[in-house]
Amino acid sequence: MLYVVFIGVLMGLANLIPGVSGGTIALLGGLYERFVGSISSVSAFKIRKEDVVFLIEIVAGIVIGILGFSTLIDVSLSRVPSLMYGIFSGLVIGGTPVVFKRIEKFDSSSFSFLVIGGLLVYLVSILASGPGKEAVLNHNTASLLYDVFAGFFGAAAMVLPGLSGAFILLIMGEYTRAIAALRHFDFIIIVFIGVGVILGIVFVSRLMKFLMKRFRSQTFAFLLGLMIGSLPDLFTRPGSNSNVLQIIIGLVSGLAISYLLSMFEKKTE
Repeated sequence: MLYVVFIGVLMGLANLIPGVSGGTIALLGGLYERFVGSISSVSAFKIRKEDVVFLIEIVAGIVIGILGFSTLIDVSLSRVPSLMYGIFSGLVIGGTPVVFKRIEKFDSSSFSFLVIGGLLVYLVSILASGPGKEAVLNHNTASLLYDVFAGFFGAAAMVLPGLSGAFILLIMGEYTRAIAALRHFDFIIIVFIGVGVILGIVFVSRLMKFLMKRFRSQTFAFLLGLMIGSLPDLFTRPGSNSNVLQIIIGLVSGLAISYLLSMFEKKTE
């Protein structure tokens, strides 16, 4: 029980950080298949006691991780943005092997999906201008509906190893708004994002089960493309506040963390 909650806490922390995937944490912790399987069973109304208990434990951990670290992440992004985004970039770069090795056949088809994924996330990062861009905690209808929309896509991190839900929120202009809502306990925004997350977890888990069964290599190549395409946006996020030394220190730190996670994965395997 405590181990499941602990992995949930790490997943919650990962979901706060652009570039880190909660799905990857579940994978490294040896709980990924059980996590996805439990979600699939419960969403299909094939309810078993052990699945319900497991989901309660891991969700409790995720909530603890999110509420416990949201303020720290928020303050760090505002005070040392270059260091933080350097860390995020290092985590993304260091995490690419985790996804790449799951591409069973890297042929022209897989390469095409890698390019498509990279171009897609790059274009979204340029064009994204959602209502939450300025982290304003307003409750107008458009903003709340966008909260559900962004939460839906951000939920991918709960299911997909290698894809960060926090980064999806970041490029959709929702990340700072979500962090601010958690920090100020704005339960209206939290609930609307949460609704999107729940819907997204159920939908994406079923979709990925189908895609990974039929098009495994292309699917992971696409996810790898998303990660690679995210790097230009992450490197330029600090804007005029960029500090090259902090970016380098953060980059090295992120790579080191990714290396430690990869070692943990090998030990788990």
